[in-house]
Amino acid sequence: MRIGFGYDVHPFVEGRDLWLGGICIDHPYGLKGHSDADVLIHAVCDALLGAANLRDIGFHFPDTAGEYKNIDSKRLLRETMRMLRKAGFEPGNIDATIVTEQPKLNPFIPEMQKTIAGVMDVPVNDISLKATTTEKLGFTGRSEGIAVYAVALVNYNS
Repeated sequence: MRIGFGYDVHPFVEGRDLWLGGICIDHPYGLKGHSDADVLIHAVCDALLGAANLRDIGFHFPDTAGEYKNIDSKRLLRETMRMLRKAGFEPGNIDATIVTEQPKLNPFIPEMQKTIAGVMDVPVNDISLKATTTEKLGFTGRSEGIAVYAVALVNYNS
C-alpha cells in the first residue's frame, strides 16, 4: 500500500469554460491552462502518479506538447490509470479538497465524484471530494483562481 500527494492551481480567465472534476460548470470564468485546465483532475493525476513513483503530470503530459493543447483532462486521467495499472498498482481511494471562493461547488460534488470514478473504473465511494474557501485570504480568497490538494492510496498487486 502506498500514498501519493497532488497539488495544482490554475488562475481564472475570461473566455473559457470552467471544467472541474470532469464536468463543465456554468460560471463567468474558466481556468487558464494548456489543456482544459481541470485543476481537480490534474491534482488527482499527480497524487496517483506520485503514489506509484511514476513522476508527475508535467513529465508525462508536458504543456509544451501540442497534442495536449485544450485536451480533455479525463483523457489524461484515463492514461494515468493505464500507466498505474501497467506498473502493477490498483487505486484504493482518492481524497481531494478544492479551494475556491466561487463558484459554490457543493451541488456539483456528486456528479464530479461519479465522473472521476467512471474514468478511473472504481466505485464512487472511493472518490471523496470536498470544497472549502480561504475566508477571502490569498489568491483563492481574492477569486483569482482555484487550488486543489489531493491524496491517493494505491495497492501494489505483485
